[in-house]
Amino acid sequence: MKKKKRSKPNLIVGLLILALALVGCVSLVITAMESIDKTISDKNAEKYGTYEKFIAPVIMNDPDTFDDVTVADLGQLVSIAIWSVLDSNPEPDKYEYTDDGMLLPQSEVEEKFKSLFGSEVQITHSNVDGGGIDFRYSEKKKAYVIPITGITPIYTPKVTDAKEKSSSIELTVGYLYSGDWQQDSQGNMISPEPGKYMKITLGINSDSTYYVRAIQKISD
Repeated sequence: MKKKKRSKPNLIVGLLILALALVGCVSLVITAMESIDKTISDKNAEKYGTYEKFIAPVIMNDPDTFDDVTVADLGQLVSIAIWSVLDSNPEPDKYEYTDDGMLLPQSEVEEKFKSLFGSEVQITHSNVDGGGIDFRYSEKKKAYVIPITGITPIYTPKVTDAKEKSSSIELTVGYLYSGDWQQDSQGNMISPEPGKYMKITLGINSDSTYYVRAIQKISD
């Protein structure tokens, strides 16, 4: 039997649902953090919110720890870069589609990879596990095949401290389990207690932007 092809409009709608779900998760975190922690100054709250938005796609599927990004699991880093592209409101109609999903050009993944992890580690392309979703790499198309499906991030970040140094920023980050968020009777979001805390070190580039250099456990 000949396989029935899915229409491009249906694929676009599916991708929009996926993208909106991801954006909604990040927006949920940022909005909630603005009202939850009243003990942090407005200046720090804004700064911490910027860090949280940057690292949200990095911690969403709880990657393995690494002391240096050059020895991190490369497949996990590529997966993070892909999710970060999808979380940045891409225009679905500009992409090519197949029966299996949307084709995300490797050039976009490479650009996002560099912005997240700097230039100390070089990306290589292959099939990767996207936290329960397989991102298949097409050598012929020079692109990743993105299935049209949704996913709920495992964790969202809450930055509780930031130590800024000359060449790095050390963040203390609470990992908030996504399934534990609640709403009160007025519809306000209630933040869960962090399931764990991690230290995320950001390296600082020459243009004052930053990248993830290390993810480490914090000793009890």
